[in-house]
Amino acid sequence: MISASARRLSVFKAVVEEGGFNRAAMRLDISQPSVGAHVRALERQAGHALFDRKRGSRPRLTKAGEAVYSMALEVLRCNEEAAQQLDELRPAQEVMSLAVHREYGQYRLPAHLASFALRNSGVRFVTHTGTVEDVVALVRARTVSLGLFPSLGAVAGLDSVVLGQEPMALVVSPHHPLARKSSVTVADLAAASYVTGLRSSSYFEMTDRLMKRIGINHRSIAMEVQDFGMVRELARHGAGVACIALCTVQDDLRSGALVRLSVSGRPLDSFELRCAFHDPLPRHARRFMDHLREQLNAPAA
Repeated sequence: MISASARRLSVFKAVVEEGGFNRAAMRLDISQPSVGAHVRALERQAGHALFDRKRGSRPRLTKAGEAVYSMALEVLRCNEEAAQQLDELRPAQEVMSLAVHREYGQYRLPAHLASFALRNSGVRFVTHTGTVEDVVALVRARTVSLGLFPSLGAVAGLDSVVLGQEPMALVVSPHHPLARKSSVTVADLAAASYVTGLRSSSYFEMTDRLMKRIGINHRSIAMEVQDFGMVRELARHGAGVACIALCTVQDDLRSGALVRLSVSGRPLDSFELRCAFHDPLPRHARRFMDHLREQLNAPAA
């Protein structure tokens, strides 16, 4: 028996099945010299040439090559069967599928997800991120077990619970005229220009409702963009006032790159952090939802 690694035998097998070194290299996504090195090493171990090589024609197996090829098939088959048997001995993993609004997924979820995963090693997570519309659509289609997103109320046709609150903030560049005020009035805010999400988005609709709650019924919108990260960056560069989740600007507020406006009279409300699902929920999904509620200090639904 030749003492050759499974990798070396796999490379040799690919050369035989592909009919050449270049095609084997393409199939395995390695360089042609690397393929040649594996075959030459195998020939040294066998003590025979394994291919009859003639310029301009495909390499053909020698008698020794045929013997080694049969051995390679048997060894690789045994390896695959052993790997499958070992996989079957491992405890079955539960799959936790969730969809998360991109702001929450980037800034708030990772710490809670990691702490849950450390205590639940048998759960494998599959996480999607996107807009509010994306998250709700994935829950409706039952592609995921849970959907986490900001909202200002229940979603029609879906079971959901409030897990916590997402504080919102009005922020500006430190060079913006409103940054110099200890507090701003509704009149100040009504006269300002804003950087927002796209008007067609649920997120814009929700921020617009928050602004109306404090008396800003009409805003001058200088820019609307799809990505919330760009909203933050535009505000940093002085393009206007941004109404944005506080968790996304904490670092900028600490460094002074952004200034949070203090609103006198009627401070800005928070979004709800809502979790949507379909009953019956898998046990691990319900555990994770309870974990989030505990971490976010929200009352039980």
